[in-house]
Amino acid sequence: MQGELSSLSSSVANELEIMALANVDAVHYSTKIEGNKLTLKQVTKVLTGNLKGFKQERNIKEVLNYSKVRSLLFEKADKGNILTGPLILEAHRLLEKSIVEGTLKGHFRDGQNVIRDSRTGSIVYLPPEYQEVPSLMKSLIAFIIDSRLKSISPLILAPIFHYRFVTIHPFLDGNGRMARLFTNFISYSSGYNVSKYAALEKQHEKDMGTYYRALRTLQGNNFYDIPKDINITSWLEYWLSCMKETYKEALKRVGNIESSFDTFDPALNRLSRALGLFKRHKTLNAAQYQTLMGLGRTQAVSDLNELVKKGQIKKIGGGRSTVYKII
Repeated sequence: MQGELSSLSSSVANELEIMALANVDAVHYSTKIEGNKLTLKQVTKVLTGNLKGFKQERNIKEVLNYSKVRSLLFEKADKGNILTGPLILEAHRLLEKSIVEGTLKGHFRDGQNVIRDSRTGSIVYLPPEYQEVPSLMKSLIAFIIDSRLKSISPLILAPIFHYRFVTIHPFLDGNGRMARLFTNFISYSSGYNVSKYAALEKQHEKDMGTYYRALRTLQGNNFYDIPKDINITSWLEYWLSCMKETYKEALKRVGNIESSFDTFDPALNRLSRALGLFKRHKTLNAAQYQTLMGLGRTQAVSDLNELVKKGQIKKIGGGRSTVYKII
């Protein structure tokens, strides 16, 4: 499936639109798992800078931050960065920016936390003591790096990381989102780039009951009761089944772009693609933008004015020498 995706994506004309759609899905479904109230349409608007009618509250910040961390990890992977403790802390700091303060972001937890049933409030899982978190995370990272050097498949290592990360529960907030982000990072940085075109997070949210059961039946109620040699094959099989469905969706999108956007706002989609162009070219004049986007002069100027208005690009100079640059 990865081979087929690589072959199709190498010649697809609308890659930026597909990536924008995958980003919306990943952000929406991962934050929704954790209780974010925004709809898919609202998330689409937020990610394209259309905040009219929205209040700058936690739901908005969660969505924007998740998208920024996702972009950061793609960038790090493309540059050859590997999984490290500082990268995890950097990502968490960005994930929780303007949501929590002090040592609650960008630091492993300094107190005990618990996972509770959202309906009854009863404790369903008790993670390890906070004093053990740094050493447990160090061991997990070393295991992933060492296993990659031994050529163990990232399609095995990614779900192992996910399971062990949420079992350690290293942060007071954001553990589920971080696990999903770095699971994608591990697979993407090893050549399985399906997350550019479809969202694994969508498969987890589609049946959250199965997702949580697959994890919690292995965790039990207490970290210290988990056997050292526990067999997590059931979780690996569940995760791989979700990955397979993600590939199916990615192949459908790449192979048939028209069917991918039937619920996507065309105007918002076009502006997302425009931002992609500015990230790649840095500076464009109106004529260049018009040509690259395949638009008429009036629509091109309208788009540029809209992006300037939203504060996503800035206008430099005037008259024939006017150019636009991403902020």
